[in-house]
Amino acid sequence: MKENINIAVNHDVLKWARNALALNLKSAAEKASLSTKRLTQLEEGEKPPTLDELKELSKVYKRTIATLLLTKPPKEKPLPTDRRTIESKDIGFFHEKTILAIRKARALVVSLVELKQDAGIAIPKFQYKASIEEDARSIANKFRKELNLDEIRQFENINFALEAYIEKVESLGVAVFQLSLTQDQLRGFSLVDEFVPIIGIKGGGEQATAKIFTIFHEFGHILLNDGGLCDLSEKTNQQIEKWCNAFAAEMLIPTFELLKMNRVIEQKTTGEKIWAKKDLIELGNHFHVGPLAILRSLLENDLTTSAFYNDRHKAWNKPSFGRSKIHEGRNPAKETIKEKGKTYISLAFSAFDQNRIDLKDLSDFLGVRLVNISKTRQLLNS
Repeated sequence: MKENINIAVNHDVLKWARNALALNLKSAAEKASLSTKRLTQLEEGEKPPTLDELKELSKVYKRTIATLLLTKPPKEKPLPTDRRTIESKDIGFFHEKTILAIRKARALVVSLVELKQDAGIAIPKFQYKASIEEDARSIANKFRKELNLDEIRQFENINFALEAYIEKVESLGVAVFQLSLTQDQLRGFSLVDEFVPIIGIKGGGEQATAKIFTIFHEFGHILLNDGGLCDLSEKTNQQIEKWCNAFAAEMLIPTFELLKMNRVIEQKTTGEKIWAKKDLIELGNHFHVGPLAILRSLLENDLTTSAFYNDRHKAWNKPSFGRSKIHEGRNPAKETIKEKGKTYISLAFSAFDQNRIDLKDLSDFLGVRLVNISKTRQLLNS
């Protein structure tokens, strides 16, 4: 008969671990195969958990057993400001998957810093800044020149362009990760309270053009030193969101260049403000953005109407618009490169090749099983 071993814990740590994931008692108990009464007893310190119960709670709360055995709840950095355009009662409340994504981003940047320091690579402190009182377009044009974004125009493959934009932003000392943001209507987030600022963008189910726009929206937050959890809605009444949207739009669709495009000149000459979808897509392909981003810039320059923009926004801003109809099976190698980025993955393999970490460490840094390591290297080098 299996013996139940009771483990002495600080019940406040158990309560902290549950609250940190925004789980209520009933939900946490169900996930851990416990009764609500039993979990209440554990959290009130009436009875100690068994080893099996502690293991289950460790899985549910995504914490190590060592963390649950701490003598007191640790202090964790708060979530960035909620910038979504949702019902006020939902502001500040997030699904556990969102909280885990942010926690993962923080853990990944710690690993990134460790890999760079171990390789003797200097990590410059991010020193760029802007003020919300400054003109977003002027700041954007300054960074366009510094990053030389025009050279990315040669990439017709939008996925290659996305990688290039990520590399440009990372060259300024920012970490960019593609994460699973499937809840809370989020498109991206930015963290400014780490040694290296972090941009998190929605991974699966998001068009590359949308990801590119999100990167620069969140980069705007980092410049303003004010991180956020964002849905990038045009309906926002928050000044900072309007600023970051304007900044991202000008970074990708510089006004002076848009107005010089032949199709724009032709349309302006005729005075026609209703745009064909194919023309918007063609313009979008040139600037690596979607048709709605182009239409918004045209609206800002009085080259279309609010009614037409709102009509197209309603029709095209649906979750299914532009999504791939091909559903691939899981590809752990592809997923880890996409999530962590080529810079991070390359640093991990370099550390292994130089015998600074072993195979188990490499597996931990990559976040893949040993069997998938060779596939990850092949895909990275392809």
